[in-house]
Amino acid sequence: MLEAEAKLGNADAIFTLAELNFFSYYGYPRNLTLAFDYYSKLASEKGNATAQRMVGFMFATGIGNVVERDQGKALLYSTFAASGGDYEAQMMVGFRYLMGIGTSRNCEKAVEQYKKVADKAMEHYHSGPSNRRVPPSPKMRLPDEHGGIYGYAHNGGSVHRDPSDVEDILQYTRELAESGDIQAQINLAHIYYRGGHHIERNYQEAFKYYSSVAEQKFYKNQVRDVSDAEANRLIAQACGMMGEMYRRGEGVVQDDKAAYKWYQRGVRLESPIANNGLGDMYLKGIVVAKNVEEARRYFEVASSMDYPEAHVNLGLLHLKAPVPDYEKAYALFFKAYEGHHIPAYYHLAELIHKGHVEQPCSTVVTLYKNFVERMDWLHSPFPDAHRAYKKGDIETAFLRYLIGAEMGYEIGQTNVAWLLDHDRFEIMEQSPDLIPKDLPLIYWARSANQGQSNSKVKMGDYYYYGIGTEVDLKKAALCYEKAAKHDLNELGMWNLGWMYENGLGVPKDFHLAKRMYDSSLIENAEAYLPVTLSLIKLSAKYTWSYLLGEDVGDGFFFTSPPRLEEDTQRAPLNPLDEPEKELDRIAEGEDYHQRARKKREDDEDYAEQQESSEEEGDFIEDLVILALCLLVGWMVYVRQFRAAGPNPQPLPPQMDPRWRWGPLA
Repeated sequence: MLEAEAKLGNADAIFTLAELNFFSYYGYPRNLTLAFDYYSKLASEKGNATAQRMVGFMFATGIGNVVERDQGKALLYSTFAASGGDYEAQMMVGFRYLMGIGTSRNCEKAVEQYKKVADKAMEHYHSGPSNRRVPPSPKMRLPDEHGGIYGYAHNGGSVHRDPSDVEDILQYTRELAESGDIQAQINLAHIYYRGGHHIERNYQEAFKYYSSVAEQKFYKNQVRDVSDAEANRLIAQACGMMGEMYRRGEGVVQDDKAAYKWYQRGVRLESPIANNGLGDMYLKGIVVAKNVEEARRYFEVASSMDYPEAHVNLGLLHLKAPVPDYEKAYALFFKAYEGHHIPAYYHLAELIHKGHVEQPCSTVVTLYKNFVERMDWLHSPFPDAHRAYKKGDIETAFLRYLIGAEMGYEIGQTNVAWLLDHDRFEIMEQSPDLIPKDLPLIYWARSANQGQSNSKVKMGDYYYYGIGTEVDLKKAALCYEKAAKHDLNELGMWNLGWMYENGLGVPKDFHLAKRMYDSSLIENAEAYLPVTLSLIKLSAKYTWSYLLGEDVGDGFFFTSPPRLEEDTQRAPLNPLDEPEKELDRIAEGEDYHQRARKKREDDEDYAEQQESSEEEGDFIEDLVILALCLLVGWMVYVRQFRAAGPNPQPLPPQMDPRWRWGPLA
């Protein structure tokens, strides 16, 4: 039926068939080739913006090997879709201009696209109850659900809790709450109101627990005496939130009069939420007569308590004054921004974009981008991606995360790269031609370029092992250096230490290797054993090289090296600008094969020249170093065994084993 209608040119039928083939709705067999054909037909014949965006997406990713990856065509189709009002396409085009993907970087054009999406998102925000919609729940970062990119406890890594652990904590908190623990009650209320990865928002439960807290003082028509200051603070929070929930109709029937009553009670207890809410009612004339000055007074009280939304409300009053005070508005918006109030991002961007405050274009685009990625009710691919992932439909989850990645979401880029790193074989079994080989590196790189620390280390690993690209030890070392010195990532530090120890991608330098190992231990004390073993091996190498008369650098090896922070200040680490630009070109397939072939030939020539002369020497050196390590290890063991004795005593400070290596600086 649909095929017949599609042949007759029915746009709805063509679109439905395209979506069925791409997203595999209702168990329909996925066929990316047919999906592309239908999207392409709809885009060219009907000018459908969604279809144009999907055609551009497939050219951008080369997914399914349906078409050859072509960033120029990707930008062309995405631009047509963006002009047609497609929010996802506007974000895709904005990100491409921001990062220079398939085009030169152009901050002004990026701002133009992101502002279109931001304006719509702000309009939707104000369309909610009481002109303020609750932001979407936080997005799920897949590595964090599985212990982080490199496992638990690594820098820049996991905030993961197992769902069963979360339920155990909730159950324990419920038991405390039922026993009358007011802190547990307010905690549960906040948890249910905000929701999270493993806890769905439940306004009814949130309202129940806020009510339990408020009733400690306001029970029916009685006002009880509560002398404890902390209890009064928690009751004030509950009153303010009950006012908010009555005002919005969240978990309870919307009732402005009830909202006003609970706001008043909260104001008596100095609740910033209640002061801000009451100010809003006076500003708009809800329940009370409109009175801007009275509204200003309540906003000022809430702002003095550093309530971010009150900062924004006061800032807006400064902008609406007969003579707008842009400096005061900017200062207030910035305070709200520091308090992570998302609408403040938009207001700051607007002030700068309109020329009222002088800031670089990069600041404007960052503010708009952060705003639209958080206030994304209208254009987020993540809810559907998360649902598919939880159902075990990895392929559909991957495709939806991939759309988010192309829209510029760092979390989408990380999720895509991580899926390919961990579920590649499962995905390949389901669709052998689905994944271009260099796709994981592309998205680790894009995630790294947006500040994800462990993604920088992953980039280094891919260059080190030649995954999805040619082996490039210099780029690997530079990626590790960026993670180590810029983000203080202990894995980056250890890897960089290894590179310095062995002269891979950087000149061999035992002192810098030791500095990196020491710094890695400072950042993660749990790495004591592997770092200590690395230092023992390094000291053996240093001793052997010194005895052979080789260059081991200036200064005594076991003295304390300069601190990493001082080193960074003395010689600031350059960003990965050039390597990242090169990576972008390689990742997008521009002249990839020519460069890869030339580099492979160069590497092979170099390897032939070096292999014969170094192989024998390296083998002998490794044997000697191994013997030295065993000797040092045996001596340490004997010393500790003797020191233990029948009544072991703690070592005095000067004999702490770490002292032998110098302070861990």
